[in-house]
Amino acid sequence: MAKLIIHSGTPQAREFELKPGANRIGRGEANDCQIADPSVSTHHAQVIVEGASVRIKDLNSTNGTFVNQTQVSEGILQPGQPLRLGGVEIVFQADVPAGAPTVAPTPVIRINISSSPPAPSAPPPTAAPSSPEVFAEPPPGKTACKFHPKIGGQWLCRKCNELFCPVCVSTKPSSEGIIHSCRKCGTTCVPVKTQLVVSKEKPVVVYSDQMLLIRSLGFGFVAALLGALIWTGLSYLMGVDVPFIFAPLVGALCGYAVKLGCQDTPSPVFSSIAAASCILGSVLGKFGMIAVTHLTLNTNTTYFTGGLGLVIAIYAAWKIGGDA
Repeated sequence: MAKLIIHSGTPQAREFELKPGANRIGRGEANDCQIADPSVSTHHAQVIVEGASVRIKDLNSTNGTFVNQTQVSEGILQPGQPLRLGGVEIVFQADVPAGAPTVAPTPVIRINISSSPPAPSAPPPTAAPSSPEVFAEPPPGKTACKFHPKIGGQWLCRKCNELFCPVCVSTKPSSEGIIHSCRKCGTTCVPVKTQLVVSKEKPVVVYSDQMLLIRSLGFGFVAALLGALIWTGLSYLMGVDVPFIFAPLVGALCGYAVKLGCQDTPSPVFSSIAAASCILGSVLGKFGMIAVTHLTLNTNTTYFTGGLGLVIAIYAAWKIGGDA
């Protein structure tokens, strides 16, 4: 019987027996095998059992499907192979048929026809002992990935002082092997060993990808309206318009609103939503300021400070909203 061992090597490990045909895996309830993990897409992958052949197919997931640490779109599975869906470690197991024939190697006979005695063979070279991998100490009080609190951190960014799981770091091949770097600052990460401490707080509700998108759009729109009202109110109370200050305020407000709506999920999509909400809020705030103060300062200085403030606001919203 072919089966998958999910969260292999952890106290949360569980088995899922594969049925003949397609076995759908994902975070949604409609899947044959549901994995409630934020790094797993709603419909992440499917495992297809066809007789003795078992293959896995990625369903355009966000965080990818990996076989033997290599990202694949489709591939054949062998018994004992490690898999990874997003940040969830899985092992594929299957029973080996009893009495499977084994082929013994054919012996090779060498005859020395030289009259001189054979030269003594050189001793086989001894492999140099491999140096053990050095692990860094994790930051005090941190054991989980920054973006996936249910997954133990395996990589440390010394500049950000944050832990990340394999899904949340960038990988790049080099002459020295695979380099893992921080997606936020680009600094090379170092491996760490942590003992994941599961929080006893109330479990966080995990939303689907579509719901995260809807929440981000809604939160961003509300933040844009709120930012426009703040801009209008401050202009009315102060009697002047200071776009160099008001615009970045709207940008930060929209960025944190979208960050809350997407559950702090790093993605250029959420960064774009935050930036668009910032532009909407700034435009509405500017029109509101003109309506209540009747100020029309059309000078080069006003254009420069207003444009600079808008650029700073969009950048702040982009960085905060999706952390991209």
